[in-house]
Parts: sequence; structure tokens; C-alpha cells
Amino acid sequence: MGTDRCAYLSRLRRVDPIPKVWFALAALLICVLSDSLGVGLFTLAALSALNLALGGQRAGDLLRFLKIPLAFLVIGCLTIAIRPIGEAEALWAFRLLGRWNWGITAENLRLSLLVCGKAMGAVSAVYFLSMNTPMTDLTLALERLHVPKLFVELTELIYRFIFLLAGEAGRIRTAQESRLGYQGFRRSLGSMGELLSTVFVRSLRRGERVFSALESRGYTGTLTTLPGQYVPGRWLYGLAAATAACQLLILLAERRLLP
Repeated sequence: MGTDRCAYLSRLRRVDPIPKVWFALAALLICVLSDSLGVGLFTLAALSALNLALGGQRAGDLLRFLKIPLAFLVIGCLTIAIRPIGEAEALWAFRLLGRWNWGITAENLRLSLLVCGKAMGAVSAVYFLSMNTPMTDLTLALERLHVPKLFVELTELIYRFIFLLAGEAGRIRTAQESRLGYQGFRRSLGSMGELLSTVFVRSLRRGERVFSALESRGYTGTLTTLPGQYVPGRWLYGLAAATAACQLLILLAERRLLP
């Protein structure tokens, strides 16, 4: 499913996950904390290029995953850019319902682009990690980094329940399609409403059965997973330092060139 398929096919699949975690985390934090559009765009371009070159991911898969957050960001950034304004400061304006002046100012446009650039840069860092590290390896890495066991266990269980939710939704939709439940717009809306109202109840019941099965097999609050055989990835620390240096240089250059 999704990034999991890419992670198991990645060239970095057998590389130690801890360097990948630190690399992605360093790039993400600098991108988010820098408040720089240039840093965000550089992070997006650099991490995407590394995902393709080092991980061997297909460009079509990466673009398909990037379009998901981009759709939400476009809507959110439009609400930042287009706001109530005064006529004198507007780059573009219109009158809403004949009473309120709405439009785009230079500051609102800059802020919307900044938010979009930072968010997409952060997403590219997360995708570098998720598309090259299977979830089992990631949870083992969190344990090695001494992350609280409760957090790791919840992460594993939530991850498992995502598949339960998707499986239940898929079976319900297949049953609806076999009964022509999506023929026409009105019928499709009704079928989708029934699916949404049913899937959570069935997933909750299925989840309770899965938890009972775990307890019957001796589950005491800890899921034991055998560690894999990893290739040392110390070279990723050097790559992380180089990426961070480029991000900081772009930030300094942007601060000096722009008021």
C-alpha cells in the first residue's frame, strides 16, 4: 500500500534506518524553522532528487504522492492570499456582495508562498524517510533511539489499524459496486454516505477481534520484532551535513538580499 510498496523496493531498503531518520529530521527541522521560501524550495528539490537517485523511486510515484498534500495546500494558501483588504494596498481586489473589499496584498501573497514552500519542503523530507524505510524498520529504529515504548507500540498498532480500515472500506465498496451502488451522482452520494457511516463501526469491531487474537497469543503490551541485517549508512551523516549547510547558506543569502 502506498509508500510501503516503494519502501520495500527502495535501493536504501537495507541501509541502517537510524541515519535515514536523522537525515530526514535535520532537513525537516531546518526547513520548518528557517521561515524561508528559498530553503523550502531547495529542500523540496534536493530531497526529491535524492529520493529518485539514491532510493531508485519512480518519478511518477513521487509526483503522485506529492499531489496529495499539494491539493490541501493550494486551498489553504488561497485563503491566506485572498483576504479582506483596503483598496490602496491591494495588488488585486474585488468587492464581495457589494459591501466588502477582498483581494491580494504583497504581504499576504508572500506569506502564502512561504507556507506552501515550507510545507512542501517538509513533506519531501518525510517522503524521503517513508519511501525508503519500511514501517517495521522505522519502529525498530525508534526503539534503538530510546523513544518511549508506549509511543512505539501505539505507532505499530495505529499502523496496523490503517490496513484494517482500508480493508473494510474496500470490501464495502466492492459490495456496493456489485449492486450498482455508484451508478449516477445521487446514488453515488448515498452509497458513499453509507460507506462512511458503516466502515468505522465495522473497523472497530474488527480491531477488537484483532486485539483479542493478540492477547490469546500472549500479547503483554510489547510487540517483539526481530531486527534486520542492515548495511551501515554513515555516509548519510555527511550527506545530511552537506544538505543542512546548503539550506543555511540559502537562508543567509536570502536574508542579505531581501529586506
